[in-house]
Amino acid sequence: MPLLSRHPKLRHTLVLGAKLLFVVGAFYFVFQHIGVRDVRRVLAAARPGWLALAAGLFAASKWLSARRLNYFFRAIGVPLSEGENLRLYWLGMYYNLFLPGGIGGDGYKVYLLRQRFPGKTTALVRALLLDRVSGVLALGVLAGVLLAFVPVVPLPWRGLVLAGVPVGVAASYWASGRFFPEFQPLFGRAGWLGLGVQGAQVLCAWAILAGVGTTSHAQASNADVAAHTVIITSLTGHIVEYLVVFLVSSVVAVLPLTVGGIGAREVTFVLGARVLHLDAAVSVTVSLTFYLITAAVALPGAVFSFKGPAAPAP
Repeated sequence: MPLLSRHPKLRHTLVLGAKLLFVVGAFYFVFQHIGVRDVRRVLAAARPGWLALAAGLFAASKWLSARRLNYFFRAIGVPLSEGENLRLYWLGMYYNLFLPGGIGGDGYKVYLLRQRFPGKTTALVRALLLDRVSGVLALGVLAGVLLAFVPVVPLPWRGLVLAGVPVGVAASYWASGRFFPEFQPLFGRAGWLGLGVQGAQVLCAWAILAGVGTTSHAQASNADVAAHTVIITSLTGHIVEYLVVFLVSSVVAVLPLTVGGIGAREVTFVLGARVLHLDAAVSVTVSLTFYLITAAVALPGAVFSFKGPAAPAP
């Protein structure tokens, strides 16, 4: 539209407004299927120690992710120290909290680094794109493996998905050589780090699930005990299903649909709970708790927005 092309600020405002509208609509959809009281019931039964462990696992996953990205940077002649790269990565996480789709932080990294390394803009974009792709590949591998242990999925489909995992990895290796030849020597190292990143986040989700409904009976009221019983019954035998939905929601959260991925993940959990016969309140609580942990771990990146983690070289 000519009017929007001449007024980029207006276009940005309209796009942001659309994202926020999507968030509102997503939460309206979510809470049409579960009650706020149900979510509060689940949160009230959670153990802080498990949530602290979940936060530590998430922070560890981001440290691994920053290391992986630095391998890509070095492959294109952008030699950042580990400390400098980590500060830049945390700054990107901070911006991802507020910008659509969780990709705004990547754009800011390119903005900062191209000042220090002129002529590297295209290479930086390719490095960041491949970093994202390698993350999605790791999500797919873990989801495929876990899906093989979900009883509600017919056995032939589970076998087909599991057999497709090595095929997908081989196809990804071919594609990296075809479209990203400068990064292909890093395929194995980046792949293992990607599995480490997503594996740590799966453990983070598991810790959140483990913390739900583990309130001591000695300290709980009758209502708390009842809530505890309902939640534990829901979780027993369904941990793998919750983790599969979590992995799918992680892919959806990357899409540029909402601000910081909030809302999209919750909708995915509600739909996944319906398909896999899970407790919707527990599912949404896991999703919201994971978002709060993400925000808590990312917020320290605000410090680097004032210090300039990747200032241009003198």
